[in-house]
Amino acid sequence: MKIKRIIDISKKIHPRMVTWPGDSGVSFKRNLQISNGDNCNVSSVNMGLHSGTHIDAPLHFIDKAKDISSLDLSRFLGFVKVFELASQKCITFDDIKDLQINEGDIVFFKTSNSQLPEGTAFYEDFIYIHSFAAEYLVEKKIKTLGVDYLSIDSYHAETAPAHKMLLSNNIGIIESLCLSAVDEGTYFFSCLPLCIEGADGSPARAVLIEFET
Repeated sequence: MKIKRIIDISKKIHPRMVTWPGDSGVSFKRNLQISNGDNCNVSSVNMGLHSGTHIDAPLHFIDKAKDISSLDLSRFLGFVKVFELASQKCITFDDIKDLQINEGDIVFFKTSNSQLPEGTAFYEDFIYIHSFAAEYLVEKKIKTLGVDYLSIDSYHAETAPAHKMLLSNNIGIIESLCLSAVDEGTYFFSCLPLCIEGADGSPARAVLIEFET
């Protein structure tokens, strides 16, 4: 098959990007610089592991669970079903019960979160996953869930029920996908975490691939 196009669905990482309140911001430092007489440019970055488009490890909410370097990479590479939902406050069981979601599927949910302009302040009332919807996805035995904001749980949720439900059932979680230019459909995708020992999450570069028919 010949590739028709590659769609980058990753958030660009930069010092002004939106991060979760209380999390580390993003900063860059140029340690060596050609314009200063060095023979190459060498930089370092300081950022939280859940900045921008990222993957959560079970260790994020479950003590002594798998870290990001121990995850099954097949959950982050393969075919994905993208569904566009008209959810107003959160993604409910009723919103997804009639979708063609089968055992072993990887699913991304595109919501009005994707219409939030880049560069704005953190938005507390983003569309999240209701616990009943998360429970349904566990029952369907999906492999991975991807969403278009920084968390699958509400900003106001103190116990993170959706995270704990999915992660305790070894379901992958990808957050802060950029789906504004993506139509519903099935794509091949890649969204691999960095292999960081002991880490509870990792930034990732996510892409969708369309093939010519």
